[in-house]
Amino acid sequence: MTLVLNEQQVKKASLLRAWWVILVSIAATGKYSLLTLVTALFNRSESLKKTVRPKIDHVIHRWGNSLTNAVRLRWTLEGDLEAEAQAGRRVIIVANHSSAYDIPLIFAALPGSIRMISKKELFKIPLLSRAMKTAEILSIDRQNRQQAIKDLEIAKEKMESGIRICMFPEGTRSSTGELFPLKKGAIRLAIDTDALIIPVAIEDIYKVLPNKKWLQMRLNQKVTVKVGKAIDCREYDVAHRNELTEVVYNSLYSMLRQQQDEVAP
Repeated sequence: MTLVLNEQQVKKASLLRAWWVILVSIAATGKYSLLTLVTALFNRSESLKKTVRPKIDHVIHRWGNSLTNAVRLRWTLEGDLEAEAQAGRRVIIVANHSSAYDIPLIFAALPGSIRMISKKELFKIPLLSRAMKTAEILSIDRQNRQQAIKDLEIAKEKMESGIRICMFPEGTRSSTGELFPLKKGAIRLAIDTDALIIPVAIEDIYKVLPNKKWLQMRLNQKVTVKVGKAIDCREYDVAHRNELTEVVYNSLYSMLRQQQDEVAP
């Protein structure tokens, strides 16, 4: 699958354009937060409750498209998430993290009910907090053991109901596209829930918006979203989490490295 908005060359956004994209992104986030709440409000009856999640999936997909369109992102999807996500299995998508556009691109490019493990600080923003809770966005408080146990049980229930959790286990964004070592949170959650880990590598997304450099935005950037082979975490226990971490890291690294090898002289 490919989304091509135009064939213009990659270029740095002007200062005016960069501010326009920032304002449009904030406005779109507010708009789709409200739309999420309205969608849930008008689907509260028992007969409509089963249709709420697919409708909110569509809202989130539109939000992702809105933000990626604002920077004229040209993305290509390789691999088949549906083929890797076995029926009846819990799924955790593990992706590399090198841009603020990783999240909207994941929502725009991948199918199904995908939800993030979000920072708990975002749940302090009034409108966004309500919308995230309504959309079943999750948070796990690793600083509070009792709360973490409750959060983990909620995550299990959400996955059993069909939600695919997406996590960025590097813990911070890479400004060069380099894959950082993976933190253990996503790996431990996958082991604790007997989930399938599906690695997803996003190539060249760091070029769109370098980490913490909003005014160095680039337009018309081509990126590739690669879906890797599923990894069955039932084959690992907590004592072997380092081995699983290495397997996941190597899968992401090989997908990101492939393009570098293809363009090398």
